[in-house]
Amino acid sequence: MYATDAEVGQLVKCPDCGHRNRAKRREAKRPTQQVLVPDGDEYQLDEASAPVSTYVYTPVEEREKQFRAAARARLGMRLPEPPQDAEFDDERSHGKAKESGRMPEWRRRPAPADPRRPAIPVVQGLLRMMFTSEVMLRWMGLSMVLTVMLFLILNVVNAVGNAAVMYMPLFASGCMLAGAWVMSAAPLLVAIVTQSTDGADELHDPPSWMAFDVAEAAFIVTAVMISALPAWLASKAAAAALPWEQQLAIGAAVWLVIFPFVILSALEQGSAVAIFSPRVAASLVRCFLPWATFYIVSTLAVAPAGGLAYFLFSRANLFALLPIPWLTVALILLYMRLIGRLGWWIADVMPPSNDVAEE
Repeated sequence: MYATDAEVGQLVKCPDCGHRNRAKRREAKRPTQQVLVPDGDEYQLDEASAPVSTYVYTPVEEREKQFRAAARARLGMRLPEPPQDAEFDDERSHGKAKESGRMPEWRRRPAPADPRRPAIPVVQGLLRMMFTSEVMLRWMGLSMVLTVMLFLILNVVNAVGNAAVMYMPLFASGCMLAGAWVMSAAPLLVAIVTQSTDGADELHDPPSWMAFDVAEAAFIVTAVMISALPAWLASKAAAAALPWEQQLAIGAAVWLVIFPFVILSALEQGSAVAIFSPRVAASLVRCFLPWATFYIVSTLAVAPAGGLAYFLFSRANLFALLPIPWLTVALILLYMRLIGRLGWWIADVMPPSNDVAEE
């Protein structure tokens, strides 16, 4: 059926069957799309059919940087000055940044921290990490646990007769506590060495207090045991001529000479059983001054502490033994800090390895 515009909404009789039907308004024709480009040219996107813009995800790190920048602006803190050669590599990004009013990249992001190595890292700035709150709290915690462990073991050693049997549970508890102490202290020691090697003066990524990391404990335990073997042989070689105090001193000296080489070799190769690193071995010749300075400073730190511990132990008084665990933990942390600073010195003086040079 056909109807005119004037008959829209009226009843119109069908010429075939005679039934009356209400005339409806005709459907509007969709306009034909305009050809964006002539034939033969490249295709273009029709802006009318383009998808609606969605939310652009911003990473958490970028949002945190923006929040910190806004906080610095509220506090009136100055942002780092632009570098002299700060230019945009891409002219389009320069234009977008200018149109949007956003700050350039060097204005929005702080300059990366690149610590400058002092002339003698094993002396200058050595104690900065030691007096940070993170290290001080862990020193106190490890010292208290070591004090309890020493008290349990000494009770068994000093027991006589049947009392020794009664104290055997305490001895077992002390051994278990010693194992837990090693497993908890090893990640901290590895963190001090590795982050000191990077030139850090504080623990940016410290392990948790109860981080029983077997892999990191293997680095410390393996290096201690391997260094103890030649130390034991050296002390036994001098057994016939020297008293036990001097034998112990010789064994400790040999251990202190070998342990830094073993632990740095293992960490440099990323394996606890890799006790020999050609790169660290080459540093003994190429970096003789850093190694010699390290041994001198470590001797000056260990010898007085060892003499004080021997003096307190010889008093045979319980109150005189209480400072020994605290002194021992402080000496261990300082010694690991020394090894890390030595690694930083060596890495800065030694030429890059072949793998790094190829990259």
